[in-house]
Amino acid sequence: MQPKEVFDVLTQIGATHLHHANSVATSCTFLEQGALLSRAFVENHRLVQTAQSSDEIDKKYGIWGRIFLDHVDIHDRAGRKKGPNQYGPVLCVFDLDFLLGLPPGSEILATKRNPVHWYDNQAEAERWFTSVEELARSIRFGDFDKMLVIDTPTGKIDLPEHRATIILDDPKKQLSSAQDAYSHAEARLAEAAKLGKVQASVEKRDCQDGCICAQKYSTYTIPQMDFWFG
Repeated sequence: MQPKEVFDVLTQIGATHLHHANSVATSCTFLEQGALLSRAFVENHRLVQTAQSSDEIDKKYGIWGRIFLDHVDIHDRAGRKKGPNQYGPVLCVFDLDFLLGLPPGSEILATKRNPVHWYDNQAEAERWFTSVEELARSIRFGDFDKMLVIDTPTGKIDLPEHRATIILDDPKKQLSSAQDAYSHAEARLAEAAKLGKVQASVEKRDCQDGCICAQKYSTYTIPQMDFWFG
């Protein structure tokens, strides 16, 4: 599907922004490079990224070299049931017209289900929307499984105008260094943005009433805190 087609569909369902969640370490790599990067790009260029539970599946099904975006803030939308976004506490937020500035030759696919639920010998039409018309008939605002999967010629998308808007979770816990996790993460992101000459705005997440992320974060071990926020 072409970027303008997907832009029009998302506009029609009321989406205004795109989102990408990740760990602090991986997000710092994006800021240093001034771009969103596929996991294959990061690996091939020997840059830093933390592992994701979906890595082997992404490799298996040929989507390791693509960039994933959601049309909703999953933490905000599902925090009352799921808590923090499982892909990481750092959320990069882009205006929807981000799609209109994709590199020439880019293609957008949309999943029918999160690829973690795919299985071998499954028809492509069961994994992907096969046309923009099919996507428009099926997608509703907040459908988490309907992820945008962007294929670009280089495996990267430069940050528009070299700017980044970031929402950062505050777990209210410490790292193994005894530093406050939020303060440490905020400083790391700011330093990475400085190195990448990116104008970054980092704001603390303001959770909706009933969000259980604090409860979830309270169960994280020190190694888990270091992994996501270190």
